[in-house]
Amino acid sequence: MILKNKLHELFESIDVRGIEDLPKKGLKIGIKFGNCYFTVILDKSKISVVENKLDNLDNEIITDEESLNQLLEGKVSLIDLIIQGKLYISGKLSNLLKLVEVFRAKAINLGFEGSSLYNVLKAVFEGICNKNEDILRHIKNFNVTFQFSDFEGSICCLIINDGKFIVKNGKCEGKPTASISAKREVWNKIFNGEESVGTVAMNGEAKIEGNLIQAFKLKTIIDKIF
Repeated sequence: MILKNKLHELFESIDVRGIEDLPKKGLKIGIKFGNCYFTVILDKSKISVVENKLDNLDNEIITDEESLNQLLEGKVSLIDLIIQGKLYISGKLSNLLKLVEVFRAKAINLGFEGSSLYNVLKAVFEGICNKNEDILRHIKNFNVTFQFSDFEGSICCLIINDGKFIVKNGKCEGKPTASISAKREVWNKIFNGEESVGTVAMNGEAKIEGNLIQAFKLKTIIDKIF
């Protein structure tokens, strides 16, 4: 089956009535692979797929034909493709995560729940944020480090310096600007767009230590993605 047909079959088989929290205006998701372009339009009553680019997209996915085919066949996860630089997503990831049950039923692996905390954060900050001009403008004068952990031995360090994001596995060198710790299921809520960093911090599900002002500046960046 050619890739175009796979995309039509995937999206046209979705029952939009089963999608929770779909915005009233619906969603428009653009998918570019090679010289081809698809726009998927989801609203409360139906899903349409058109083979061209429309205006006012909520998300845009840019990749190559081979990588997209591997994703649709369940051979590689979305997170892995982002880390490898083979796929880029603009817009809020939470829009795509509304379709997670549909993707799971089709054996498409997004990778947010099964990947390590380090891999998810590396994909988000290096693979997505570093290519988002709006976000990069917000960190132009940042010079901070954030340490993340999940209480299960997974620790990584986010370095924001010279207008770029760098994620390293393990503890930060020296004392971080702030440390953010939460159980893995709480991180999954954040990655799935169910909760914000601010919400889980206020209800006690996440522990934030250090410079709270800088930590909540980071929150505004994460909220732009999730």
